[in-house]
Amino acid sequence: MEYTELEDCVVCGNHAVATSMVDGEIVKECEVCGNLSGDPDTIELIELQREAEGLGVSIHSYPLAQFIDNLPGVKLQGDSGGERSKGKLPFIAFELTDHRTWQLENIGQALRLVRAELECDWKIEFTFEYELGFELRPRTNDKPGAEQVEAARRDLNRIWRRLQGFKGLAWWK
Repeated sequence: MEYTELEDCVVCGNHAVATSMVDGEIVKECEVCGNLSGDPDTIELIELQREAEGLGVSIHSYPLAQFIDNLPGVKLQGDSGGERSKGKLPFIAFELTDHRTWQLENIGQALRLVRAELECDWKIEFTFEYELGFELRPRTNDKPGAEQVEAARRDLNRIWRRLQGFKGLAWWK
């Protein structure tokens, strides 16, 4: 639901500011200068999703994929936000560039800690194309439907948000 109300933009003073709900939070956007206001975490999500759109990549997996790619000793190999129509679940593929497992342990520990908050069971799988890699993906026993793909997409955001908080904790190496 989006509507325009007469409210002044704090940046340019324009009177048309659109209000919408994003991820359960109210976000206000100036229709002239594009200034966003609202919950900082939600604004960060919107900005990452817009960056993903500009790059032509999935808005669903991009925030978590970029977080993982920015971890020391980790390189993103690919990601997908899934495909509802084909029943393909999202995933994040990465490799360890320094061949140490501490970032893998951090991600695994984080998944263990947040599993009660997630709609899907998640796993980290070993892969091997031309080198050893890993894929973070939801577990499935059957052909997933559109609802399961959407649940996994929501989980991607939950995992991303929680990893951001965990990164500052003592156990995160």
